Amino acid sequence: MTPRSILGFAIPVTLPQGSSASSLPLSAQARLTTLCTALILLSSSAASNALAQEKKIPSSSRNATEVELEGILSPQDRAKAIARWEQEITGLEQLDRSQSDPEDAVMLLGSSSIRLWEDAAEMLAPYPIIRRGYGGARFSDLVVFAKRLVTPHQYKALVVFVANDITGSDADRSVDAVRKMVLHVIEVSHQHQPDAPVLLVEVTPTPSRWRVWPQIRDLNAMLRDVALTHPGVSFISTAEYYLDSQDQSRPELFRQDKLHQNEPGYQLWAELIRRRLDEVLGNTASVNTSSAREVSATRVNVEQ
Repeated sequence: MTPRSILGFAIPVTLPQGSSASSLPLSAQARLTTLCTALILLSSSAASNALAQEKKIPSSSRNATEVELEGILSPQDRAKAIARWEQEITGLEQLDRSQSDPEDAVMLLGSSSIRLWEDAAEMLAPYPIIRRGYGGARFSDLVVFAKRLVTPHQYKALVVFVANDITGSDADRSVDAVRKMVLHVIEVSHQHQPDAPVLLVEVTPTPSRWRVWPQIRDLNAMLRDVALTHPGVSFISTAEYYLDSQDQSRPELFRQDKLHQNEPGYQLWAELIRRRLDEVLGNTASVNTSSAREVSATRVNVEQ
C-alpha cells in the first residue's frame, strides 16, 4: 500500500507487486487520479449537504420580529414560516431588483391566485400592476414577510387576496387569530404609504374546499367588518358571483384541481376587482370603460 498525494490528501493506493507509482503508465495514473478526485469531491459534497440541512435558513433582518408579532404569531410559528418560505420570498425580492415598477401602479399581494395571474396587467387595464404572490400563502406567514414584499414598491392601492387560512386542515387558524394578522398587514402598508387604500378581496368559494365554506364565510365576514371599521380599507365582494342559483360553487370557473381559477374565472375576478378599484380611486375613465361590460351577465353566461 503506497500513499499518493491527490489534491493535498494522502490517498493509499494498492499497486501491482514489484511496481512503483512512477512506473504506472501515464494513462493509468490519470485514471487513478480522476477516480480518487471524484471520491474526494463526492465525500465533500455529501458533508456540505449534511451541514446545510443542520443549519437554519438565515432570517432576513427585514422580517417582522418576535416583538412586532407579539400577540399575533408565536415565535415558533414565525420560525416555521421563515424556514418554509424564505427562499420563495428571496426569489420575489430578486424580481424587485430586476424589474422596474410602473408609475401609479396597483399592487396585487397574496397567494397562488395572484402568483398564477400572469395576464393580470392586461385584464385590469388601464391600471398598471405590480404582482407579488406565492403559492400557499397564509396571513400567518404574510405577517412575517409583509415589509419585505410591500415596502420596496410605490403604489396607489394595495389589493390583498390570501385564501389558505381555512382549508379544513389541522393548520387552520381561528377567524379572530386571522383578524389580528390582517390588521398587521394593513398597518405595514399604511405605515409605508398612508394615503394608499388597502382592498381586501373576499375568499372565493372553490369546489375543492366546499366542505369548509361555512367557516370561510365567517372569515369573509371578518374581512368585510375590518374594511367597514378601519379607515383606508375597502372590501371587494366576489363570492356571490362564484355561486350558482342553488348557492353552489360554479365548477366551470375553476381549473381541474377545483381550487385555482381558469381563464373565465379570472375574467370575472378582474371585472369585480377593477370595478371596486374604480369606486375607491374615483377612476372615471375606467368606470366609463367598464360600463360596457355586464358583470351580472358574466355571472350567468361564462362557459368553461
